[in-house]
Amino acid sequence: MSPSHADKPLGLIAGSGALPVTLAETQADKVFVVALEGAAEVALQQYPHITVPIGCMKAAADALLAAGCLDIVIIGGIERPNLEKLELDEGGQWFLEQVSSGNHAGDDKLLKVIIAYFEMRGLNVCSAQDYLCGQTGRTGPQTKHDHIAHQPDIDRAIEVASVAGSQDIGQSVVVGRRLVLAIEGPEGTDGMLQRLRDLSPEFLGTPEERRGVLVKLPKPQQDRRIDIPAVGGRTVELAAAACLAGIVFEAGGTLFDDFDSVVALAEKKGLFLLGLDRQN
Repeated sequence: MSPSHADKPLGLIAGSGALPVTLAETQADKVFVVALEGAAEVALQQYPHITVPIGCMKAAADALLAAGCLDIVIIGGIERPNLEKLELDEGGQWFLEQVSSGNHAGDDKLLKVIIAYFEMRGLNVCSAQDYLCGQTGRTGPQTKHDHIAHQPDIDRAIEVASVAGSQDIGQSVVVGRRLVLAIEGPEGTDGMLQRLRDLSPEFLGTPEERRGVLVKLPKPQQDRRIDIPAVGGRTVELAAAACLAGIVFEAGGTLFDDFDSVVALAEKKGLFLLGLDRQN
């Protein structure tokens, strides 16, 4: 939090998952939560809060300002809505007009419009990493499982992830035998990993001989204050179920719901977990 704002509550716009809860816990009694309807965890209701539909951006900004917030963090999973069916207030209508009038088809561009709205209202959008620095991972191998044998797949996946990210397609890629097995789409990383079940067995590993890697990296051009890549226990479980060999992430550019727990689970499931230096 900005030193000049230390006496103000942190505003938290919360989507789904454990990360918003973890961040709220770090702020004790100095947090005000805007819980996105149908997404935010019930545990956030213990804090001063308001629940709003995702399209009611003016209601969210008004509540944050009324609570005395100056700095805000936008964190948690949000399913991409059907803009034609979205319940909108004045702020949501402004958002829709902006994305309809320009080239804002990709998630990164849509998120930058969201940031612009809240900054236009006088709120400072901050990076979640500033508050969860202990949950952004470490550089190097994190489990005892070998990644060296899979380096060709890792290199290929990093290359593809960089291209896909630069085109605002997705953050995650799976490569096995240097073949691109999956690229993240609107379904997100978990949905992408579940898609692997439909592949022919010849492309997949086995529990005894794991093959293929998941690489999840920030997009080269993305604003790192929002939608930073997240890896959790569910990611590890799905990667293990797909018989992948390991997961690669950018240390400092990834958020974990509980880094030590994710490392322990990857160890147990037989996956390597490799942290890279910043890629861009």
